[in-house]
Amino acid sequence: MSQPPASGPGFTAPDFTACYRHPERMTGISCQRCKRPICGECMNPASVGFQCPRCVSTGRSNVRQPRTAFGAVARPGSRNTTYVLMGVLAAVWLLDLVTRGLVDGLLIMSNEAVAAGQFWRLVTAALTSGGLLGTLMNLLVLWIAGRAMESELGRWRMLALYFAAGLGGTTLLFVFGPLSAFGYAASAAVIGMLAANSIFKYKQREDVRADIGLFVLLILYSVLVGFRGFGWLTLIGGLLIGALVGAVLAYAPRQNRGTVQVVGLLGVTLLCLAAVTAKLILF
Repeated sequence: MSQPPASGPGFTAPDFTACYRHPERMTGISCQRCKRPICGECMNPASVGFQCPRCVSTGRSNVRQPRTAFGAVARPGSRNTTYVLMGVLAAVWLLDLVTRGLVDGLLIMSNEAVAAGQFWRLVTAALTSGGLLGTLMNLLVLWIAGRAMESELGRWRMLALYFAAGLGGTTLLFVFGPLSAFGYAASAAVIGMLAANSIFKYKQREDVRADIGLFVLLILYSVLVGFRGFGWLTLIGGLLIGALVGAVLAYAPRQNRGTVQVVGLLGVTLLCLAAVTAKLILF
């Protein structure tokens, strides 16, 4: 008597189990990495087979993100900080207009007020631009240069540079200006950003003679037009501190770059505060 024919080659049907994310769905596919059962919705194509959402997320977090020459995470088109800063400058001018000078009266740099203990003015003056023309000029420079610099520096380096340059301007005004001197420091912060950008260009071996000529013209114009107002002191201070911060950011060694940059920025800030303290004590 003949034997019944074989049912076919040795083949084992896959075990159908519930998807680890959707228990109501049965599947015969598993993640290539962790072997968890995954349904069609959870399947992510990989070089071999499929991976579950959890393994895909873990893999992305372990991938080293590209960084710029200054150590910031490369985010093409990242300009939000610049837009926020521009909005704040415009809002301060508008609120000052509505309140008839009350806002600027609280924020601008005033040597007499700082000597009386209103130290916040050393920083908040960087948010004041004075009249409409000054505000528009600062907004224009931020629109042209700020966006490109933010994409290279990142958010916190960009803000640190801006306010450090503003602090440099108010510090020089306080140290060398008379007690009656006062001023707006947004222009000092902006020119400090341009000075830092010149340092960045110099490191890349680009020609910076045009930048230097622009700085000389701006300072000469400020001296000739408003010598008695001592606004030129804030421009020089912003220029010097901006260039110094630019050097800290540009020439920090690649190893431990972020730490070196933070320490350098703190050092620049302490230098400004030490100068203010010395003026208060000695004079």
